[in-house]
Amino acid sequence: MATADPEALPRAFAAAMSAGDVDAALELWVENPLVIQPDGSALRGRVAVEQALRDAVAHGVSFQIDVSAMYVSGDIALTRGTLTLRAGAGEDAFEHVSHGTVVYARGGDGWRIAIDAPWGLPAA
Repeated sequence: MATADPEALPRAFAAAMSAGDVDAALELWVENPLVIQPDGSALRGRVAVEQALRDAVAHGVSFQIDVSAMYVSGDIALTRGTLTLRAGAGEDAFEHVSHGTVVYARGGDGWRIAIDAPWGLPAA
């Protein structure tokens, strides 16, 4: 399900992923999404994004998203923010913080994630 406003989208995605609900998280993406990897390669399409989300849930990763800036123009929103991933406990604890850029698109039913560069945009 899409969100009614772009500000709600990162919270809804982080909540779904942290709850392990990949189906709900995937519903927040457009039909043909793109995720830009740290090396500049891309995951294209819902099948690839779904697999990445399922892998994160299988490893017990929780998501925290803090949006520092959002620019909205019509049916497009560009966001900049911090993604914090956490998993494990004690000696096995893992935390990764990155600064990313995400593009949201508004369709007939609301806002969804279209392009995600969670580790930032790679250097040219």
